[in-house]
Amino acid sequence: MEKRWIVLQGRSLFYRCIVDQSRQDLLPVVFVPGLGVSSRYFQPVMRRLAGICDVYAPDLPGHGHSPATCRTRSIESLAQALLEWLAAMELGPVVLAGQSLGCQVVVEAALRQPACVDRLVLIAPTLDPAGRSLPRQVLRFVADIPFERVALVPRVAWDYLRMGWRFVPELQAMFAYATEDKLPRLNQPLLLMRGEFDPVAPRCWLYEAARRHGAAQVKEIAGWGHAVQFSAPGRVAEAMRPFLVS
Repeated sequence: MEKRWIVLQGRSLFYRCIVDQSRQDLLPVVFVPGLGVSSRYFQPVMRRLAGICDVYAPDLPGHGHSPATCRTRSIESLAQALLEWLAAMELGPVVLAGQSLGCQVVVEAALRQPACVDRLVLIAPTLDPAGRSLPRQVLRFVADIPFERVALVPRVAWDYLRMGWRFVPELQAMFAYATEDKLPRLNQPLLLMRGEFDPVAPRCWLYEAARRHGAAQVKEIAGWGHAVQFSAPGRVAEAMRPFLVS
C-alpha cells in the first residue's frame, strides 16, 4: 500500500494505491469514501483486490489528509474534484466504487463524464427516499453500531475530528442529493452491495435502486452492517470479482 500526493490546481490531494505497472488485464478500481471519512477504511478490501487489478482510494478535499477548499462541499463539487483527480492521474476509464455518501459522488461523476467510468459499484448507498431526515438517520447509525468491527470506531472518530465543522455542510449535501432520481440516467453496469444488517441502506432500498437503474445486480454480505467493506473485506472483494471481470 503506497501513500502518495498529487498537486491538483494548486492544492495537494492525498491518495492510497496498490499499483502493478506490468498488469493491464483489468480496469483500475477507484474507491471513494463516505461522509467525513478518509480512504483508510478501504485498505483491507484494496489489499484483497490488488491481486487482480490496480486499486486507488483518494482522500477528496476536506477528507483525511487532503486540505479543504473554499468551495462549498456539495456532492457536485466533490464529484468534480474526483474527475479532476482522475484526469491528473491519467486514469480512465475506471471502475468507481463508492461507499455510503461516496456512492452519491461516484454516481454524479459517472453522469458528468460517462466516458471516464466503465462501471460502478455502490456499497451501502445513501440515501434512500424513506430515510431523508436527520432523526431517522441518527437512529439508523446507532442501530448499526453492533454490526461493525470495533476497530472501525477509532478510525472514523479520528476522521470526523480532523474534518471538524466541515462535517455539517457535507451532511446537508448528502440529504440534498436525490440518488434515486439519478439512477435511471446511468448507462454503466451497476453492482449494488450491502451488509445483511445494515439499517442505513435497507434491503428494500437496494432493490428499488436496482429497479430504477434497470439492469443492476444486487449482492448482500451476510452478518455485517454499513461499513461492510471494512468488516468483511474478503467477502466484498469476492463478490466484486465477477462483476469486474465480466
